Amino acid sequence: MSHKIAIITTRDTCFDRYGDDYGVVINSITDWAEVTDQEFQDLCQASAYLNFHIIEQPTDINEFIPNTINEWKKKAQAEKEKREREQKARDQKALERKHKKQLKDVESKKKLLEQLRAELGE
Repeated sequence: MSHKIAIITTRDTCFDRYGDDYGVVINSITDWAEVTDQEFQDLCQASAYLNFHIIEQPTDINEFIPNTINEWKKKAQAEKEKREREQKARDQKALERKHKKQLKDVESKKKLLEQLRAELGE
């Protein structure tokens, strides 16, 4: 079995003087290349002492995975629109529940008023 990989080198970066916030900056990334199982194992072992990371493309993917920035932007926009639709639906349901509760309260108050009229004879 072969692996489609790229190799990246990184460095850690602190954002504040106390070292509480940090991030990883990618210094370089290679092109994607296919390697054999043995080459993959050798690179995995060497990554620890040569200070690089291996990233691997999945080979058995059924769903579309964006490869370009524009594809990622479109995917992010679609996800944002989906979240907005879901939020709108939740808000609408909450409004319907509130209205239903208010109607129920009005009905119970009318029943109470009728009972009081019956008891007081007005």
